[in-house]
Amino acid sequence: MKKLILLITACFTLVSQAQTFPVGHMSINFKDASRTGGFSISGGIAMPGTGRNIGTEVYYPATVAGNNTNVANGQFPVVVFGHGFAMTWDSYDNIYNRLAALGYIVLLPRTESSIFPTPNHANFADDMKLLATQGLLLNTTSTPTALATFNGKVLQKSAIGGHSMGAGCSYIAAQNNNTVTCVFNLAAATSNTAGISSVAGASLVTVPTLVISGEKDNVADTTVQNSHYNPTASTIKFHSIIKDVTHCDFGNGTSGTCTIGQAACNTPSCNTIYFNRYMSYIEPFLAHQLKNDCVAGNNFMTLILNPSADRVGRKVVGNIACSVTGIQEQSFSNNLTVFPNPTEGKLNISFSSEITTPITFELYDISGRLVLDEQASSQKTTHEINVEGIESGSYVLIVRSENSKKAFKIIKN
Repeated sequence: MKKLILLITACFTLVSQAQTFPVGHMSINFKDASRTGGFSISGGIAMPGTGRNIGTEVYYPATVAGNNTNVANGQFPVVVFGHGFAMTWDSYDNIYNRLAALGYIVLLPRTESSIFPTPNHANFADDMKLLATQGLLLNTTSTPTALATFNGKVLQKSAIGGHSMGAGCSYIAAQNNNTVTCVFNLAAATSNTAGISSVAGASLVTVPTLVISGEKDNVADTTVQNSHYNPTASTIKFHSIIKDVTHCDFGNGTSGTCTIGQAACNTPSCNTIYFNRYMSYIEPFLAHQLKNDCVAGNNFMTLILNPSADRVGRKVVGNIACSVTGIQEQSFSNNLTVFPNPTEGKLNISFSSEITTPITFELYDISGRLVLDEQASSQKTTHEINVEGIESGSYVLIVRSENSKKAFKIIKN
């Protein structure tokens, strides 16, 4: 039992940390000596040098919440997130606060946010590309002194993503870019400035890519998403179409300039529902790609491969599932899936008819306490577990046959 508790504790280290991190904030004016223009944040921390100003809001896991507070102990990967056309960075406070609390250093460029003059997509993409590198360099930057709090705390992995214009520009920023670990997009708009195309950029993106689109998006619909997804050169890529979501439901839904194009849901509860739907894909994808969280990778694959009431379509190329060291001693030789996850009451487990020995299902909470123990006959290929009576939270489900076992991270809403 002691060994099991230690293993389960290890599995949930990232989860438990993410649920408790306060969120810190800094405004930093980065520089690009090779270009001019940009935007500078008044009162922001000024980086040395000359050139283009890339005013950036940075949110990160902190010791205490607030402005210019110390970074929490640990190592945290970098996420660069680009805003939509004529939208402001704070239209995505739900996303960046959530990611920072989960243990990511999130950089949000404020450049190219005007309607007039028209945003330059090539410049915005270059800003995002530079920030992915500058975010990693915070690990050793000590000038200005306020940045020394990041020293030794930046995990050297980064993701580039965004919404609408920022999502389209993320393809350009990630093309032929071997410093970026992965790409994720929300309703990417087609970007094309001075011959710099997001669709052409996608054909040069080779890192794992997650595309999220909305069923009811009439600004950058599923056809637009597939025009980017299909040519993406990565051998690992996913496209999930989220039920009921419009273009402006990505983010907090309050941007007046966005809702001119297509209105978002107009209640906090509605926005929260849609937020949870698309973040249920983004969170495990980033956790696997940037933190090597094997359980999260398996959880992502279970979610995207199995039916979901919150999704109306999907495309899958490749696989990010992997073995969980210490818990998954031996994989089942055939498919084993658990859905829906997260769940509010029922868990369905499907398994191969080739399994000839009884299968047991053990559900543990994060302290290692056995919450549920059931067995299914080898003559069955499905099993339903009722978890309506247990408290909301994170659990580990261990599925065992005679010589094999596999673990799943389960979220009970």
